[in-house]
Amino acid sequence: MKFWMAYRLLLGNRGRALFPLGGVIVGAMALIMTLSLGEGAKNIIDNDLSAIGSNRILVGAENLGSRDLEIIERLPFVEYGVFPEKRESVDNIIFKGYSKKALHAMGLPDLQENEVVLDKSQFHEKKVGELIELETGNGKRIFRIRDLYQELSPFETMKLGDRVIVGDKTFEKIFGRRDYKSLVISFPQDEDGVEYIPVILRELNRSRLSYGQVRLLETPDVYRKVERIKTFVSKILFSLSFISLIVGGIGVLNLIGASVRERGSYIGIMRTIGMGKRVLIEIFLLEGIIIVGFGSVIGIILGVMMSYMVGLIINIPPYFSLIEIVLSMIVTMGIGLLFGVFPAKKAGKIEIVDALKV
Repeated sequence: MKFWMAYRLLLGNRGRALFPLGGVIVGAMALIMTLSLGEGAKNIIDNDLSAIGSNRILVGAENLGSRDLEIIERLPFVEYGVFPEKRESVDNIIFKGYSKKALHAMGLPDLQENEVVLDKSQFHEKKVGELIELETGNGKRIFRIRDLYQELSPFETMKLGDRVIVGDKTFEKIFGRRDYKSLVISFPQDEDGVEYIPVILRELNRSRLSYGQVRLLETPDVYRKVERIKTFVSKILFSLSFISLIVGGIGVLNLIGASVRERGSYIGIMRTIGMGKRVLIEIFLLEGIIIVGFGSVIGIILGVMMSYMVGLIINIPPYFSLIEIVLSMIVTMGIGLLFGVFPAKKAGKIEIVDALKV
């Protein structure tokens, strides 16, 4: 009964209802997009082994090689090492070489000679265990498909070519390349990589001459600066979504306030026939709940859809958390209802005689 009466009040004031409804929808949509795309961007950096992440460093020298990688990966506090330059493009194929530890970090198995891992988004019809013939620049070679993976990093997907992963030894045997100029070193998340930089450099430079010394190129501080910029942008977007919710909340306040003013005589009649103040407050508050609830659901649905659309454009797959979606809905409804309480209480305080005079 209360809900039906609130619904009838809302239908009678459709024009005013559009403004707060729009504010709530835009606010909820912006909130979902900010959270999902921000988390998606973080996941991309974490999943890209060659990117400077929260706990990775980049070292460089004129002649880094497999021996240096073995030295690094033997250290107990190193998760894996990757040569960003360990890739070769042949025709339309991009070969990338990874060590066993790097493969494990990607959730992939060890690769023996002539075994490959293919990007399943490019090799749609290929299956694990099948043989595949690939051009290597030194003639065609037959490989066995050991596994399939999904490339998520936009830094990789923007590059033209079908992605093929091979073991580091196989890569060097096929292409004959053994010297590199940079090496990404990753540490476990619970380790402070900066503390180990002196140890890393000492181990790599132990048997090198002064002109061939390994030097530090980038530290996690670079990543942290990017994180600070991303956090700043996220705060701006979050502020805009919060402002939209405040605008929607003010609209709810205005809507209920207008309903109270325009329906003074109806309030008087309802009070005369025995309707209590509490019931009257609940009816007007339900009017705000309908607006906020409906707007929240539409805003979240549109937010999810827009996140996927924007993600396709900027090559950042959104990441959705059920907890964040629920919290977004709670925040949206909470702000809307907060603004609806005051005019609803005001309606309940109107005396019968004053209401009938309107």
